Amino acid sequence: MPIEIEYTMIGSGILYKIRFSQLIILFFLIAGCSREPEFIITTIVTETKHVVEKGENLETILDKLSVADYRADIITALHKAGFPFRKCLPGDTISLVKEDSKFSHLTYRQNYQNIYYVKKESGCLSVAMKYPYFDTMLTYINGSVNSTLYESMLAYDETSQLVIRFADVFAWEVDFFTDTQDGDSFFIYFDKIFCDSVLVDYGLIGFARYKGAAGDFYGFYYCDPEGHDDYFNRDGQSLRKSLLRSPLRFSYISSHYSKRRYHPILKRWRPHHGLDYVAPIGTPIATIGAGRVTFKGWKGGYGNLVEIRHANNFRSRYGHLSRFAKGLYVGKRVKSGDLIGYLGSTGLSTGPHLHFELHKNGVPINPMRVDIPRAPSVNKKYMDAFIAHRDSVLNAVHKVANGGGEVLPET
Repeated sequence: MPIEIEYTMIGSGILYKIRFSQLIILFFLIAGCSREPEFIITTIVTETKHVVEKGENLETILDKLSVADYRADIITALHKAGFPFRKCLPGDTISLVKEDSKFSHLTYRQNYQNIYYVKKESGCLSVAMKYPYFDTMLTYINGSVNSTLYESMLAYDETSQLVIRFADVFAWEVDFFTDTQDGDSFFIYFDKIFCDSVLVDYGLIGFARYKGAAGDFYGFYYCDPEGHDDYFNRDGQSLRKSLLRSPLRFSYISSHYSKRRYHPILKRWRPHHGLDYVAPIGTPIATIGAGRVTFKGWKGGYGNLVEIRHANNFRSRYGHLSRFAKGLYVGKRVKSGDLIGYLGSTGLSTGPHLHFELHKNGVPINPMRVDIPRAPSVNKKYMDAFIAHRDSVLNAVHKVANGGGEVLPET
């Protein structure tokens, strides 16, 4: 049975009766109100990221990040740590962290391997570098084309960089815009580079094969004792030729070479001395081979045009460009695969595409039927060594692809 105690309080001529339980509650209410309020102190942390642009240096960047007061100390600390100031390149990233608007720490990332940390401790700045763990894993992909080579290879959870490298191996043999068909097969034997268990790059493609309606193509990487390296077929012939098959990697042809085609704008029949590659505006265009720029500018129906003279009396033309590559000029020497411009729709054009022509001895020819000479084969004095290397690779591939279906013929 609860105990109830009543107290009689007389105040201002009024009689109060308060039970003991009520008195206890009243005591805690008064005590609570008498305490000083508690304040929770929080630190405001802000992070700012900056990507280094052309012409910038670390001093100007630190000013932009509003840490001019620490600029000299940061630069001095990095200098003592051997920071390569001359190697600050566009694309490097800087992350600055402040606490209550005051410098806390800075991270300068050049790549996945070189990362510098600048931190304030006890009023002094210290620099540390991360030494990540790198691992290389030899692996392979054995697959088939479904829709496009690009989409089919990405289905194996690889990146577009591997697709591009594979396409580069056979760039002189296969036009992956027109020659691929559903059911074609591909095989890649290559290195994957991991940094702290995260895929960061691809290493060497030691062997590749593409089999389809266009043919059965092998690619063996081989470096001879003199340091000459290339990709060769089973007979030791170079897979490279003096000219690439196409100025774009991934697109499709909307109009082929023809001696009589109905022009959609002029509304009359006329020859079409080239190939029209359809792709988005701004798609990079590369030269199909080494040579010298002989024309750059506006040329009537071609719009913005680049013409390049190659060896063996070949000339290539690239029309309807939206703009030219920086630094391109008449007389400049270019290498195979160099950027020369960007796809557009200038001149007599119904939409974004590249008009590509190839001329031989001043006469336009069909780029898809021309027989282009190969680069040098394996030197005869190293042919035995190449054959031994080739057979060793084939045997290794057979072992790793055990049970994976038809990959290679028996050696």
